[in-house]
Amino acid sequence: MTPEEILEVGQKAINWILEHKITAALTAVIVSSITIVTVMYIDKHRREYEAVWSKIGALSLDTNIAKFQEETARKKTFTTAIEQYKFMVEQGPEPKKARPWILFELGNAQYSAKEYDDAIQTYKQFLDEHGNHPLAPFVRQSIGYANEEKGHLDAAVMYLQGNAPEGDPVLVVQEKWDTGRCYEKMGKKDEAIKAYEEAVKLAPDSPFAKLSQFRLDSIQ
Repeated sequence: MTPEEILEVGQKAINWILEHKITAALTAVIVSSITIVTVMYIDKHRREYEAVWSKIGALSLDTNIAKFQEETARKKTFTTAIEQYKFMVEQGPEPKKARPWILFELGNAQYSAKEYDDAIQTYKQFLDEHGNHPLAPFVRQSIGYANEEKGHLDAAVMYLQGNAPEGDPVLVVQEKWDTGRCYEKMGKKDEAIKAYEEAVKLAPDSPFAKLSQFRLDSIQ
């Protein structure tokens, strides 16, 4: 449980107890019962909260390690993770704020397993349900990458643009590199050069700008 969540739950509990003490001040037994029920309620949700996030963390670690395993072990790990993420989605996790993270990690596992159609479907489900979530720009970017892997480059460009926050040139440079790479694959040399040049101009010392310069040197 994060410190913010602890504070939030604690404050709600305190307010709730204080409110009921006012209305039940004449009966110590009632006050005691309310306190016990409140503590049990908080403890139950704390355990559920910690269990969900612990599970997400463990599965995420497993899938990241699997990327460096041999093919058979790798496939088994991703299959297991995908099944467990799907089960968590279907069951409806508590707390509900864990759901977008579970969908995101499910899509990531499907992507890493090269199940690109399933990954795209999961990412789109995320956007349908949680379009304003802070993870949404990364989900759109991931849809772009999955489409690029499938060779659907027009769709890739569409999803790879407009995700970087304003005032963050490093992330904008990554977008330019991503779209330039897709344009180059499409044979749209002029569009690719423009994207690469913009990347180099925005943040010349960033890794993506250097990659863009390398491609410019190769195609110009």
